[in-house]
Amino acid sequence: MPSSEYTPCFYCSEYLKIAQDYPVNFASKDVTSFTPRCFLHWEYKCSKCGELTHFNGISWCSSCKEFTCLRCVEEKMEKEKFLIYDYYYKIPCQKCGEYNPALDFAEYEGSHPYQIGDLKPEEDIVMWMPIYKNQIKPQEFPHKAWGSERILSLGKAPKHPRLESLDNYTPKSVWDDLASRWISPETEGEYHHTHIILPNLYNMLDVQRDEKILDVACGEGTVVRHLAKLGAKVTGIDISKMIDRAIERENKEKLGIQLMKLNAEELMNEFKSGFFDKVACNMALMDIEDYKTTIKNIAYVLKEKGIFVFSITHPAYAWPASTAMRIPIGSRRNEDRVRILLNYFDERPALIYYWDVPGLHFQRPISAYINELVKNNFEILEMREPKASEELVERYPRKAYLDNDIFAEFLLIKAKKKSKL
Repeated sequence: MPSSEYTPCFYCSEYLKIAQDYPVNFASKDVTSFTPRCFLHWEYKCSKCGELTHFNGISWCSSCKEFTCLRCVEEKMEKEKFLIYDYYYKIPCQKCGEYNPALDFAEYEGSHPYQIGDLKPEEDIVMWMPIYKNQIKPQEFPHKAWGSERILSLGKAPKHPRLESLDNYTPKSVWDDLASRWISPETEGEYHHTHIILPNLYNMLDVQRDEKILDVACGEGTVVRHLAKLGAKVTGIDISKMIDRAIERENKEKLGIQLMKLNAEELMNEFKSGFFDKVACNMALMDIEDYKTTIKNIAYVLKEKGIFVFSITHPAYAWPASTAMRIPIGSRRNEDRVRILLNYFDERPALIYYWDVPGLHFQRPISAYINELVKNNFEILEMREPKASEELVERYPRKAYLDNDIFAEFLLIKAKKKSKL
């Protein structure tokens, strides 16, 4: 059969990109998967438990002539860059206890049982003999052959570039650029805000007539208009051009809303201590660079026993900590959408593209927000991770099914400023 009718081994193909003399064997295992493999890079049977194990999770002891898998012993991780990896496992032989490298590194150093003649492969393969390691190309990690990188490379999926500095972007500049699109008719009444976020925000605020409420980063004014119609005395602040639309609407509707172009970090300079009964911050705290000063200032302008409610994209499940793509690419069925966790703990600013315009997002773990609230004398009253109802799934299946009904894309927290002792 002509070689063109064969499928090359995924691992052999990736190793060839790094090691110029690496032979590419044809795949005989898992041929229809994303990672078809040759006999060498398939599975090996553990001498103790009898289970077949991926070659990167099992070692060979040349002294005992035994395979030992990760299930049967406690492995160690060794950090070393080789081929497409930056670490390997050292696995103790289940018989003598001597540590041996997993077979991926064993092949790299030339101690694989097929290389040293301890065993003979049952299928026809060409073994690499690593005598020209000095010709291996340098590379960056994570390597694109790694699981998440491999999936991302299958199609277009946002990866959210991280920034080492804010020399070229500021929250104000990016939101000024986004303003004209964000407040367009197409985005008003957007699904997530209308059906997932705002109903929970309003319920947690529990607005009463004549309460003085501040909306931090009020944007084009959706929240302040709603609160004013409930009888609250509302003030909205925002640093960007987004507030210009809110001012235009207020000039027409005259709901009695006070609107100010003001940085959230400057609240102390504008309002007296304990001035507001409640403070809201809807989908903005993750876009504010100095969230610590902002929370401190909110505590300052909020009266004792006052309520602070904010909503953010969920730090664990939303951009930029995770991303998603569809496999097969182009499928419109939600079960074909794969969600990929990138890095929950990476707190560097990230660019999130809305249409073709970048927005600036500050990823933080949930604990960062909670700890800052506690530090500023807040008591956590409630947390919500909204789940789409059965009615919402039925009404918006493409948006809600196997999406907001199985994971939380948003997080809302309600806190109360404690009384002074």
